[in-house]
Amino acid sequence: MVTLALPKGRLFEPVTALLEQGGFAVAAALRSNPRRLVLEDGELRVVVVKDADVPAYVSQGVADGGFVGLDHILEAGADLLRLRRFSFGQCRMCLLARGDRPVPSMTKPFRLATKYPRLAQKLLRQRGLWAEVVPLAGSVELAATLDLAPLVLDLVETGTTLRENGLMIVETWLSVAPYFVANRGSWATGFEALRAVLHRLGGGHEELSDH
Repeated sequence: MVTLALPKGRLFEPVTALLEQGGFAVAAALRSNPRRLVLEDGELRVVVVKDADVPAYVSQGVADGGFVGLDHILEAGADLLRLRRFSFGQCRMCLLARGDRPVPSMTKPFRLATKYPRLAQKLLRQRGLWAEVVPLAGSVELAATLDLAPLVLDLVETGTTLRENGLMIVETWLSVAPYFVANRGSWATGFEALRAVLHRLGGGHEELSDH
């Protein structure tokens, strides 16, 4: 039986719909039992975890594969195979600031708040910038609003949250899409089973990255 890690956040609904379209009976169980964390239908087991935890469950072999955004893949730095990129749930990793003030200067060291400290450091290095990164668990918009940090790095999907909190986009640093990822060992030993799952999800089994 193939075990997949499914994120309980913003990707939960589109991934459940994808499983439903693939004819997996576990999709109905996910909809009728949204609080269950482990469900199975005889051919597929699904483990519902926090979005950021998907890379850990897959890389450690608890799950053979899973669905996760590029943001969490890069933040975790886990050794995963990226087998398919999806068109749904795409968004942007953006540098944000208060809209009622001049854009803070980045020519000298500055403070940056984010839920993605590891990824933030990588993106800063790519741009030749230096910042004190303040790690937060949530509501990073408040960091700029309440002057914890003049700049924040976070995902932007529709822009509604930005407008509601008086923030603006300074720069877009990364395009983020969901991926189907697999454990390298599971792919090597259970290739046919995972390949069959991918086929039913409407995708091939081409490896898209060397991660």
